[in-house]
Amino acid sequence: MAMDWRHAAGFALLVSVASCGGPRTVVENRGPLLASDVATSGVSTFVWVSGGAEIAYVSGGAQLVAVRIADGVRRQLDAATPYFAAGVARSPDESALYFIAYDPSAAVPRFTLREALAHRDVPVGEVTPISPSISPDARRVLYWTAGAVSVLDASGVTFSVPTCTASPVRPVFSPSGDQLLCAGESPVVFTLADGSSRRLPDTDSFAWRALRWNGTGPQPVALLPENVYLTDAASGQRRAVYKPSQGLLNYGLGEAAISEDGRFVAFWETECLHADSIFSCQAGQNEARLMIVEVASGRAKMVASGAHGPGPVVFSDDGALIAYVFQAGYGELHVRAVP
Repeated sequence: MAMDWRHAAGFALLVSVASCGGPRTVVENRGPLLASDVATSGVSTFVWVSGGAEIAYVSGGAQLVAVRIADGVRRQLDAATPYFAAGVARSPDESALYFIAYDPSAAVPRFTLREALAHRDVPVGEVTPISPSISPDARRVLYWTAGAVSVLDASGVTFSVPTCTASPVRPVFSPSGDQLLCAGESPVVFTLADGSSRRLPDTDSFAWRALRWNGTGPQPVALLPENVYLTDAASGQRRAVYKPSQGLLNYGLGEAAISEDGRFVAFWETECLHADSIFSCQAGQNEARLMIVEVASGRAKMVASGAHGPGPVVFSDDGALIAYVFQAGYGELHVRAVP
């Protein structure tokens, strides 16, 4: 019986394609190293802060820190201990920075939603350690509790959101903050004020790896075996922006990003240069290449490459820089200019 590729992502990632152009070695072109202690277990995200001058992340030393792009100087953002497997969420105006905190000395961990800039726990009680989401105007924050998803408004009102998932991308608010898109196998848009919902067209949402919501509607980036697609989630229309030539798109567990203005898409392409078999690659011979595509022209550029595992990717707010992680024990954080 044929294997359905939709349910074989894990298998497909093991299948490697050796170069037909003769022996090759992995090109180590990772770029300048900014930090080497990014926590990479579970969901490992980081955000640009201070107008693009710093990057905030959860460190391997269990601290929420910011590292300065210019010189690598670090500072601790909050005294609370961040949970390493949950990401951070920053409002576009940088007025709020949320993360999941906990007390590592407690016999039974208790997780709280915390706002780092005000150095306070948000008064919503115990939460589930899943990455929060924040509305563009910082008026609303989404958090997770046992069996439920809630949105806290600045007025103190809490909205309940049914049937929302945190994968493959975290929920995203509309520009006004009045609606919420939850992805998963069947993407749904919820209107918070009245609790109504509408399903979006089937656009392989299980393959979404990045998502922005501008004035025209949600725009996800989907990684599928044959192409990278940019999709209009509301209409269901999509177009291919990249087709791999030699490598495999790292789609099963892949990371991707789309710039705030929608001009650029970034993702990882991997290629096994020396295989042990069709199921495995020799140690250190799987080359990960960070690709950036200019959406309007289709022009693709390789920004970085290396033998270690590919990790999260995030554009700066102005789209001029890109930060990315190579996973080698703790994550290695790099920054380069967008070509």
